Amino acid sequence: MQGGTEIFAMTKLHEYQLTALRPLEAQLRKAVAQAEPESAIEIAKKIQALFPDNRDRSHHRLLRAKLWAFEACLDANRPYYAETGLIGVRKLAAPSTRLYLEASALLAVALLRQKKVADSKKIICEVIANINNIVSNRTRHQFQKRFIARIEEECILAELIDTGEETLDTAEIEAKAILLVQHNSDDEILRFIGNSVPSAAKHLLLDVRTYSIQQLPPPDKKMLPPPEKVEQPKNIGRTTYALLGRIAWKTFCKPSSPIYKLWSKKVPKVFNEGYFSAAAVTALKDYRIGVPMIASGLAALAMKYSAEEFCQLAKPKGLMVSRDDKED
Repeated sequence: MQGGTEIFAMTKLHEYQLTALRPLEAQLRKAVAQAEPESAIEIAKKIQALFPDNRDRSHHRLLRAKLWAFEACLDANRPYYAETGLIGVRKLAAPSTRLYLEASALLAVALLRQKKVADSKKIICEVIANINNIVSNRTRHQFQKRFIARIEEECILAELIDTGEETLDTAEIEAKAILLVQHNSDDEILRFIGNSVPSAAKHLLLDVRTYSIQQLPPPDKKMLPPPEKVEQPKNIGRTTYALLGRIAWKTFCKPSSPIYKLWSKKVPKVFNEGYFSAAAVTALKDYRIGVPMIASGLAALAMKYSAEEFCQLAKPKGLMVSRDDKED
């Protein structure tokens, strides 16, 4: 990569390939955005079929399609499948390319999700050491910000999985959520969530965060909050809420979901018949998280927003920074 632009020595794509590839890429991005990993995998396979020559296995359009599909698998909590695929992408991408950097960042997440902390740290170090391969200051800072935020979220998620009660009581979650909404501000609810995070998650967060920050150049370190601020329950709660939005978006926000159909139309019974607590319990069950206050906090904060507001805030942000991405 020169100046942040990937350069590949390979045969130029034929027009028939491009004609078939463009709509498939659009379908793939849509499948990822709609949290449909199986569809994303199938579309990536169709894209791969457009590159029958072994010389084209490392074509950047094919590797990028695979990265989108593997990121969708991570968001569906299939870290082992994603890990295997991401290792394959790293073998095919040149180490100096942005694709290799993005595959490495996603691999660090996949490893952390599986509590392979030492292996994840090695990849984190590699990503930060090579982040200057992204020459654009704006894109580099954007990628770095997303990467560190995602790693912090994954530290908490890794230790939340398989914790708490095996089955959450929806009625109990609903009652607590309503009390939280009636008597507490957003910051207070975040504080309750932060205080409910297991100690092991907080220790892992601080361990990995300290390790990550040590790898950063001094100017970039100054852009991050000091450790004592990160340890505050409200900030732990904010990081936890960000990851809850990531894992709950599909349950709360897919147009086909029962809660979204009512919530988006402001039908009163969505607030009166336990839809928010049921959605929170369903989302956490997929990740085997059984901490009642975290479920109630998620339901309570969702109740405070319209469907449009919550789903926009909670919509998962990919680690890969696309050209049309306008976020600072």
